[in-house]
This record gives sequence, structure tokens and C-alpha cells, in this order.
Amino acid sequence: MMYILIINFKADITPDEYEEIAVKDAPIFANISGLKHKYFLFNHETKIFGGCYLWEDKASLDAYKAGEIYKSIINNPDFEKVTTSEFEVHEQASLTQEKMKN
Repeated sequence: MMYILIINFKADITPDEYEEIAVKDAPIFANISGLKHKYFLFNHETKIFGGCYLWEDKASLDAYKAGEIYKSIINNPDFEKVTTSEFEVHEQASLTQEKMKN
């Protein structure tokens, strides 16, 4: 079963600063075991940023949460109001919806 982790935080950065950070950090996530995809999230008006992570399984998600990359995000002193949410993905319904698009 796949899982989703959503991390949100408030940061006082400009759109240009966010662009630079996101592009620089993207390769870090390319080789994380079990991570199928990370979407980089932003709302420049509210200064809320974050990520939506799609995991192959719960073990991969839990391993990430025990690691240094996750801790560096959660404990970053430049980030305020850090929140995390975890969800299981209803794979059958998601695949059915995807097939209907094609």
C-alpha cells in the first residue's frame, strides 16, 4: 500500500529564493529509498511551503522520518508552524480514476 506524507511550514523567503532552494534541493530526493515522487509545494502569498511525498510503503515512509533529511526539515530554525500529515492511498480507486483518464 502506498502512503503520502505532507509537510508544510511558513518561511520568510522570496519567490526567487524559493526557486533557488527548490532546484538545488531536488536532487537530494532522487535516491531516497521507497520515495516514488516528491512534489514541491508553495504559496508565495501566504509564505507557506512544503512537500507532498508519495511512498511505496509504510516502511519507506517510517525510514525517511527516522533519517537526517526529515529531521533537518522539521527542526529547521528558519521554518515556523511546521506541520506533517500522513495518509494511506486507496490504490484501487486511484488506479481506476487514472485508467479513466487514458
